[in-house]
Amino acid sequence: MKIVIVGTGISGLTAYHFLHRFLTPLIPDVEIVAYESYSTPSIGIGGTLGLAPNGLYTIKLISEEAHAKILASGFPCAKFEMRNSKGKVLGLMPAGSPERYPGTGGEVMHSRAAIYEEILEVLEGQGAKIQYGKTVTAVTPKEDGVEVSFADGEAVMADLVIGADGIKSTVRKAAFPGVEARFEGLVGVGSVVPASAIPKCDLPKEIPYDYKSTKYSPTVMTFGSNGFFGYSPINSKPGDEMRYQWWSTAESTDESRNVPIEEIERQLVERHKDWISPNGEKSIIEIVKFAIQQHKEAAETDRTKKILVLPNYYMQIMDRYNSTDGRILLMGDSAHVMPPHSGQGVSLASEDGYVYAKLLAHEIERTKAAQSKDYKDALATAGKYYTEMRKPRNDKVMAVAARAGSQKKTLTWWQERMRDFFFGMFLRFVSEGIQDPVAGYKVDEQVEQFLKNKP
Repeated sequence: MKIVIVGTGISGLTAYHFLHRFLTPLIPDVEIVAYESYSTPSIGIGGTLGLAPNGLYTIKLISEEAHAKILASGFPCAKFEMRNSKGKVLGLMPAGSPERYPGTGGEVMHSRAAIYEEILEVLEGQGAKIQYGKTVTAVTPKEDGVEVSFADGEAVMADLVIGADGIKSTVRKAAFPGVEARFEGLVGVGSVVPASAIPKCDLPKEIPYDYKSTKYSPTVMTFGSNGFFGYSPINSKPGDEMRYQWWSTAESTDESRNVPIEEIERQLVERHKDWISPNGEKSIIEIVKFAIQQHKEAAETDRTKKILVLPNYYMQIMDRYNSTDGRILLMGDSAHVMPPHSGQGVSLASEDGYVYAKLLAHEIERTKAAQSKDYKDALATAGKYYTEMRKPRNDKVMAVAARAGSQKKTLTWWQERMRDFFFGMFLRFVSEGIQDPVAGYKVDEQVEQFLKNKP
């Protein structure tokens, strides 16, 4: 059996690991090859994110060592502090504490690059076959499998092709023509700055900070009438300089990523010039000015200081993530683009890999496909079950993210007042368990429960 994975982001790497783990005992000669368009591993590339407890739980299933390293180097953040642009603290939103989700470490703020590198290291230790500089141009179903064609003229055949190639997925275009990710009308801008750029009053008083009794959080999310601004630590390792992520989101009709720094500066200053913190200081504009200057001085030589422009996309909800014969399958952003407001992009993508690998292994055993070398029934049923398990969960998270994104668009005076009033009331009475349906998801237990009701 040959499996081709297109894309080696976190989604593709996670899928590779679980397929290798669950299929090798059944099919010792299974061949799994991942192809990446970048010429080298994307080490050090990418922005920052919040990694939810369910994502950390899945990463722990990959490697307890990788999980421990991610926890040690990231910033645990059990609560978010919600403010408005006039300096009023609306309340604290539970994000996920270690006590609420034991064994996971709770919510962690981190860089995408650090998470990617830890998972890649696990795969390299397993001898994973990853080919770089291979751009897929076509995915074509054939009678005896699926043909994958590359820009360099090479073509390979596979029994199964997994599209983990992101928002603009080539695999999705081939298997599901006309289904595309759509621009949400929001654009995020952000970078990483040292803690010296953050107002002292918002810095953690100690590491780890006391999230159990504190009335504040170093992860600050501010809502205005014309957008959103957030900032948070992304590391807490003793001896390392503390770094912060910051991001600004607002409405836009332009989804281009190649925006001149002068235009970014103009937009950010205009948007946030009058926003104040609870102590009355215009701390947000000071963060912006620091980040702009840092970018101008170092972006060409140090990519970690570059301001990124990230248009927000959402996925037209798909009927299924699998071709009818199960030979082509989508995972992560290829199947369900998660706007950043969900905080679940990486976590759900990692779950996808576990779920499918476990379902496929189950079907190969049930149909005795390893003995007959005929995988058609196993692939068709595993693909069907994969959509059946993943789609309802992913769709619900996408719907919540869409509602959250609407609060970052331009609002009238009345809409802003109503948002602040109802949001403040909600936060006053919100339960610590509000994140349980999403963050408390244990992917291995869910698969086992699902399979109990199947032949």
